[in-house]
Amino acid sequence: MKTIMTYNELNEGLFFNKFNKLQKKVLDELGVNLYFAATFSTAITALFPFFDTLVKTSEIKNTITDTDIVLIVICGLTIMLKESKENIEKLQNVINERGLSALVENFIKSLKNITKLFEKIGDVLGRTINGLIDMFSYTALFVPFLVGLMDVIKLYKIGFDNFDDIMTNPKGASLSTALGIITISLKHITNMVVKRIKRNIRSKKTPSHSNEVVQKFENNIEQICENYFISFSQL
Repeated sequence: MKTIMTYNELNEGLFFNKFNKLQKKVLDELGVNLYFAATFSTAITALFPFFDTLVKTSEIKNTITDTDIVLIVICGLTIMLKESKENIEKLQNVINERGLSALVENFIKSLKNITKLFEKIGDVLGRTINGLIDMFSYTALFVPFLVGLMDVIKLYKIGFDNFDDIMTNPKGASLSTALGIITISLKHITNMVVKRIKRNIRSKKTPSHSNEVVQKFENNIEQICENYFISFSQL
């Protein structure tokens, strides 16, 4: 039975498109126009299936719909990126009516932790990544990164509590489990990026530096993990 979702399947499949269409519908119905939703469309859309996976593995008692997932992610991003008060209030009103406030907090916490790890990836690749906007700008790495985490979350049935433990306090969680999850995720990213570059080679759209970036990434997975754990041990 196939459990791993490739970047191509996520990007071109119905699962990805479903959330993309829902996002447009929700924003249109609320009359909300968000700069980040249009500017970082692919990166933002990838967050919906990622958070949906975390919700399902966390065994939330209430039924959470796809529309709820879109509202939670969009509301969380609107708060984190300090959108206009009017937009935040519109989204928070809907969130409160649906009883989803706690899940918005979970989403924000998870995304902050993901950002910290992605910044460490940037350090090893020689790229300065500070915060969400910078992370979203690296779509070609960020989307496979999320897909890698999704696969591992499903494989090990990781929920909000142990995911946050692994991401924020790897020494408090099982070190071997935490290290294994991060390492597997990073290797999965490399495989997806390689596949994507091969597709681009066939279409003659590959940037000249792409193979070098992938090679550097592949060679430094252990260093990324080491830097990540060292940074938390010094907190």
